[in-house]
Amino acid sequence: DLKGSIPREIRNLLDLSSLIISYNGITGTIPDGLADLSQLEILHLHGNRLQGTVPRLTFKGQTKSSFIADCGSPSEFDTPLDCPDCTMCCNSQQECDVRESQTNFGKWASVIFGSAILALFLASTVFCAFGENFPTAGNALHAIGKDSAYSFFLSSSPIAWVLAIAVLATQALCFGFFIDEAKLEFGDDRMWRYSFFCPRNNLECRNESDVTSI
Repeated sequence: DLKGSIPREIRNLLDLSSLIISYNGITGTIPDGLADLSQLEILHLHGNRLQGTVPRLTFKGQTKSSFIADCGSPSEFDTPLDCPDCTMCCNSQQECDVRESQTNFGKWASVIFGSAILALFLASTVFCAFGENFPTAGNALHAIGKDSAYSFFLSSSPIAWVLAIAVLATQALCFGFFIDEAKLEFGDDRMWRYSFFCPRNNLECRNESDVTSI
């Protein structure tokens, strides 16, 4: 096993395309010069005792197993290794998972929910202003439901609108909490089930999840 730290002189290896030092006894921090290696396509740092932050990498990972580090939880340290460009994060139990979609999920959910709120607000405003001109306006309340808080948007009463907006804001707040807890953040101690295993004798990580896509 290799021991010691990653030398700062690694920045001079400008043609380096692969750096595979996983499952060794390497300690310390990762030198900033790693960011100068523009040809680096494979970076495997997992299975060591590295701390700090992996510098931003020039070359973007082409596969899920391109850039791997110990940025998962639980960690050997209080704070896992920070690796913003990693394609895969592993924890101290040698369990790994991909980083992709950890932020897209929250962004898309927020966009969809925000669009739905805006559409509802615009539709209610148009209905209140020109409702009498729509031949099907009488069916709107029946379609929404008399017991729904959203039916208050069909009222011309300011109090009803305040109540409807309060309900909508509460739902949006609860939705935000749900998205925050559901998103994948390897740096936190969340009950996340890791799906991949990255063996010592293979450059590609293996998906061991029993959940299959439809």
